[in-house]
Amino acid sequence: MAILKPDNTTNLGGVTVNEYLLTKHNPNHIDMPSASMEGKILGVTVHNTDWITTAAGTTPAEQYTRATVNGNMNDVRVHYYCDDICAWQNLPHEHSGWHAADDDGNGNRRTIAIKCIMSPDYNDRDRKSEDNCARLAEEVLKKYGLGIDCLFTHTHWLNIQAGKAGAVDELNTAKGPYKYCPAYILPHWAEFKARVAGYLGADKKPLFRVRKAWADVKSQTGAYAVLDNAKNACGAGYTVFDENGNAVYTNNTVKSYAKGTKIELKDVNLYVSSTEPSGIKKTGTFYLYDGMVVNSRMRITVKPEYCGDTPIGKYVTGWVNKDDI
Repeated sequence: MAILKPDNTTNLGGVTVNEYLLTKHNPNHIDMPSASMEGKILGVTVHNTDWITTAAGTTPAEQYTRATVNGNMNDVRVHYYCDDICAWQNLPHEHSGWHAADDDGNGNRRTIAIKCIMSPDYNDRDRKSEDNCARLAEEVLKKYGLGIDCLFTHTHWLNIQAGKAGAVDELNTAKGPYKYCPAYILPHWAEFKARVAGYLGADKKPLFRVRKAWADVKSQTGAYAVLDNAKNACGAGYTVFDENGNAVYTNNTVKSYAKGTKIELKDVNLYVSSTEPSGIKKTGTFYLYDGMVVNSRMRITVKPEYCGDTPIGKYVTGWVNKDDI
């Protein structure tokens, strides 16, 4: 396949961005994510992928994009590939990707993915790729009025998927059992984050923080320059605080997760376990089998009298995301 020609070229924070959207160019009919992120974006997820040797006249970011078009990247779909020369945009921002390994979680469904192409050598070329990634991340955060605490690693979402809890950077950097990514940036994550924050600092605005309580720093789920974005990200039981710790909005919505609770589902993904998707969607009236939450998912059944009955395999219809209830 010939070297790709971008449909559009722009400059974001000093980074040349070549637009070649898979939603427009899919000659090989590769599988594509379909969920919309319109109005739901809560941050940027940073990844690393390995440096590759390219032919004259192109760059690794273009070649990774071309490999995706050819179906050679398996089921990885990201918004940007970034190298030392430029970035190639593969997905529009409002379109979800496949990159965080958290199924329908916030990583895939609510963050912009940047794959920074580097090597373990961490030479001048790698450092330039990393700087381009930092500049691009800053531009995306700024576009959506998001603060530096909305900068995530792939590892962050893997830790959440594994049931871990903690502050944003605890989850960003804590080693999990599956994968440590971005592998070449994480050893100096604090430095990388400070660089992105520095680029953001040129137009720094007061941030609104989403926490359970002002003093409960570990409960913080994000920091936002735009109040409406903070409100949209404020889950049940959380409050939006201004820079001085004053509560400006509280989400008092209470969801009942008691055993036997009647729920209405509409086109919701069904799981055969707390981690394994079934590929089936469910619509209709169901009941919470036992009210327990495992890996952010809950068991459902079709009749109230089935709740808690055994054997489980006979009475449980499957698992659904808690946030879909």
